[in-house]
Formats: sequence, C-alpha cells, structure tokens
Amino acid sequence: MEANLKKALIAALLLLLAVVSFLFLAEKAGDAATHAATLSAVDEKAETVLKLSAASALASAGISAIPGDTATPIAEKLADFTEYFLLILCVLYTEKYLVTILGAAAFKVLIPLALVLFGVGLFRWRKPLHALAVKLAVIGLAVYLVIPVSFRVSDMIYRAYEATIERTVASAEELTETTSPLAEEEDSGRIATILDRIAETASSLTDKAADTLNRFVETLAVMIVTSCVIPVLVLLFFLWVIKQVTGLDLGERLRKLGETHRPA
Repeated sequence: MEANLKKALIAALLLLLAVVSFLFLAEKAGDAATHAATLSAVDEKAETVLKLSAASALASAGISAIPGDTATPIAEKLADFTEYFLLILCVLYTEKYLVTILGAAAFKVLIPLALVLFGVGLFRWRKPLHALAVKLAVIGLAVYLVIPVSFRVSDMIYRAYEATIERTVASAEELTETTSPLAEEEDSGRIATILDRIAETASSLTDKAADTLNRFVETLAVMIVTSCVIPVLVLLFFLWVIKQVTGLDLGERLRKLGETHRPA
C-alpha cells in the first residue's frame, strides 16, 4: 500500500511537471525574449549578409566600367555572389524562426509526453514506457538546444573573422567610389582623362578588382561555414548524442525516409 502511494505521488508530480511544461515552459521557450541573444546574433549576421550582397553588386557594376575586357570575368563572378548571399540569408531566417518553433514544440509535446509516459510506467509496462520516455526527453532537449548551441559555436568563429568581413565591405566601397566616374562616361577619350585624373590605370584598377574578388571569396567562405556548415555539424553531433543515449539512429531513419519518398 505504501509503495503504491509513493508511486501515485511520483506520478502526480510528473503529471504536474508535464502541465507546467505544456502551459508555461513551452510559452517561455517559444518567446523571442528568451532567445534574445541568439536572435540578435542572427539579425546582426543577416545585416552583414545584406551589406555584402549590396557591396558585391555595386562593385560588380563599377568593375564593368573599367576599360577593356580584362576585368569583365571578375565583374561577372562578383555578380554571382549575390545569389550565394541570398541563399545564406534564407538559411539564417529559417534558423531564426525555427529557434522559437522548436523550443515551443519541445516543451509542449515531447517533454510533457515523456513525463506522462514515465508516470504511467510506474504502474504498467515499466521498461518499455520508461525507455520511450527517456528517448522522448533526450530528443526534446536536443530539439530545444540544437539551434542556440549551433549559433554559439558559429558566433565564436564569426567574431574571429568580423574584421576581415568589414575590410571586404570597405574594399568594395573604395573600388566602387574609384570606378564610379568611369560608369558615368561612355566616351573613351573622357575615360582616359578620368583615369589620369584619379591616378589609376585600367591595369591597376583590374588588380584592385581582383583583390576585392579574393576578399569576397574569403568572406563568402566564412559566412558559409558559420551560417551553414557549423549548424549542420552541431545537428550531426546532437544526432550522435541521441544515438548514444537512446540507441535511436535518427539520421539513418531520416535517410531511409528520404529514399522511400525519392521519385523513381
């Protein structure tokens, strides 16, 4: 009798925790204020991506005005960077919205269900229900933590290269200011006069354009690593933790699910 009373009290406590998680913790986890630091980092990075995209487009237009065809491939390559930056921006905004959605889902569905199953397991089907409860709890915590942790890791790398990114934008702006008079003139004689006036030759401007392109390549690599690669690696790490703790290989299941729905 005493043992059953103890189980009933524990089950009642677990049920109370499930209700608290569903009604209060889920709202807290889904509140943007809870993830203010993460969302601020996303907004800052998104602003940087927009600035880089605009700088690459303007630099491409300026380089196109350099006399001769030597700088044309550089201008075309810089124009392509806008698409890459747009892709990175989409990834950032997706992660921004997911951080609150996944947090709410973890504490509104997975964690309460795990607590309820653990409580029921005190009376019937102890081993299978408790095993399932542990799996759901681990998955719930992983779902809640995966994006904030990935942003903490990627932000450390991003801060290390922040000065490099700023130099890239400055280099593009300087090149745009230098080549802007050329874009306003179409007559070759006037272009030559402008080149003499700004103490630059077409060759030196092309070299400067190539240097700007190299800076953008480095910056793009940093943005891809911090915005795309690091989140994927953190996700794989959490999947590995889930597998080690619960024995559930979610990565393999997702891969098989993708193969099942792959069109013939």
